[in-house]
Amino acid sequence: MSQSLNSRFDKNLEALFKVNPLLAAQLQILEPNKKYEVYIGQDPLNINIYDKENKLALYAREPLVQTLEKIKEFEPLKLYPFLYFFGFGNGVFYRLLLNENAKNLKKLFIFEPELEIIYIALNFADFSEEIAQRKLLIFWTGTTNFGELDAHLASDGQWIYSRIYNLHLYNSYYGRYSEECLNLNSIITRSLGHHVISVGNDSTDALIGLEHHLKNLPEMITTASMKELITKSKNTNTAVIVSTGPSLYKQLPLLKEYAPYLTIFCVDASFPILTKHGIKPDIVVTLERVEPTADFYKKTPKAAQKDIIFALTSIVHQATTEAITKGIKSFSMRPFGYTRFFDLQEYGYAGIGMSAANMAYELIVHSKFERCIFIGQDLAFAPDGRTHSKDAIFGENESQYKKSDNALEKILIPAYGGNGFVETSVVWKMFLNFFEKDIAETPYDLEVINSTEGGARIEGTKEIPFQEVLESLPKVKKSPILLVPPTKAEIAANKKQMEAKVKELLDYGYKKKKIVEKLFLKVVKMTEELERLNRTNKLEKINFAKMDLLLEEIDDVKNFFLEDTFVKVFIDAVQSYIVHQELEFAKIVVRPVYNLIEKQVKQIDWLYAHKFWLFSLAGGMDATLEIVKRNAKLWMKIPKKYDTPNTITKETK
Repeated sequence: MSQSLNSRFDKNLEALFKVNPLLAAQLQILEPNKKYEVYIGQDPLNINIYDKENKLALYAREPLVQTLEKIKEFEPLKLYPFLYFFGFGNGVFYRLLLNENAKNLKKLFIFEPELEIIYIALNFADFSEEIAQRKLLIFWTGTTNFGELDAHLASDGQWIYSRIYNLHLYNSYYGRYSEECLNLNSIITRSLGHHVISVGNDSTDALIGLEHHLKNLPEMITTASMKELITKSKNTNTAVIVSTGPSLYKQLPLLKEYAPYLTIFCVDASFPILTKHGIKPDIVVTLERVEPTADFYKKTPKAAQKDIIFALTSIVHQATTEAITKGIKSFSMRPFGYTRFFDLQEYGYAGIGMSAANMAYELIVHSKFERCIFIGQDLAFAPDGRTHSKDAIFGENESQYKKSDNALEKILIPAYGGNGFVETSVVWKMFLNFFEKDIAETPYDLEVINSTEGGARIEGTKEIPFQEVLESLPKVKKSPILLVPPTKAEIAANKKQMEAKVKELLDYGYKKKKIVEKLFLKVVKMTEELERLNRTNKLEKINFAKMDLLLEEIDDVKNFFLEDTFVKVFIDAVQSYIVHQELEFAKIVVRPVYNLIEKQVKQIDWLYAHKFWLFSLAGGMDATLEIVKRNAKLWMKIPKKYDTPNTITKETK
């Protein structure tokens, strides 16, 4: 390579070290020209790469001609904000693509199975600026996994564009990597699907959570905070998360024997099982908002709660908190917008995952344990179809989890130990996704061991039998975990802050709701006018100038979602239906227009799409504000000025 090419590579490598140091280090020590040779034609962009092992050129025809043809092929995708490619080639295509789509392209993902090809491409084009800005993300498929990739796919919300996602094969040469390509595609679709499913399709849960949060706030501020819990919980070096999968029962004798030397984090559903077998956990974790969760405490002897810490989230049902009468409660908040709005930072946040076991892992990481062991974490049906352990209070076969009779509909995932596959459910797979993501993002060297000895494989864990792990640990008896509750002055200060935050929320919320409702009524009027002109064959009289102003107002409302306060107050209640509409809007956004008629049709489609969007948004905002008023009234005085009518309901009756 010439000096100029080497300096270009050095610039790229320097940028890469800042965003992907592992890949940069691998490229730095790579020995070039082992598998590939580079040939440059008279035009310096005519760069072909020859595969010496397979005796095959990367470009079957003149490279520059093929590159320009591919640029033309991707012209209809010029408005796509996110593009995904398998194969780097000589890099020229991507340099041109980034130049031509600089305005619209937010992220370009390139997945390459050959390190040497990445090295070659980075020698021939300067990508340093785009790499540094994380606009160009380069991955070597040899080290790409779900946890790493999911973080990139979630950061800019590109899962909103999941319905137009496609992994493009760079050219025919890469057809020989079909297995790697299919594996990569499954990781990306799994990540995109995970985020769409996590949003949900019903706002009811979010509104119930908000209601419970407001009801629990007065008690929460009297309990030991999450900060206090994670400061004191590490009474050994080894934490065990006890889940309720079918395999748990066989591990109970070992857990009982070694319990004095382990810090036991038990999910709420496992508490009755451990109690029945004479095992006392240190911390029991509950994050669900449903009332039946209370049964885990109602159906166990009250005396069993003594000296146990119950780590609860602020959204749990009051029946759950009332059922815990002898234990030590410690509240935290799940990282939802409305919990963050109250800014009671010492109380959280935990429970970003979807299960109590996910939350237990977060607490263990925050507490800086040296080792974390999973047992009973099957995340799959047992071979005989069981869903839960023997002695589970809702039985060994919970009806909400059903194996599929249709082979094509079964969700199969790698089995523990790598021996084939096991069947899971949509919910369990979501729990698994959170575990793998959290393990990949753990900020220190925590040893994570899966001793479930059954069920699903959890990537990022060591698979070691429970007995083997326990026998390797020193037998040092643990001391009790002693938590200090807040002082009267701290409680009073937090109560004052809660009341101020409720007033701030209502002031801000009603102001924004009024704007949304007014705009909705304008859009209704405009669409009615369009329908009248269509019926009377007078479409040429459409006032596009007026429509442009309305579309600008819609953009202004959409910019509410860039305001931190708006997101905190309303996102959890409205995101389920708003996001699912946005998934469809993405198809309109990326639709190219080549003439005035196509532009006007796109404008009309965009207006109609946002008619129901605005209606949904206003409805979600109204429901949120009503719940805040109703439940805050239980512990503070709500000014009458907030008793405002719903404008949309009033005007559209």
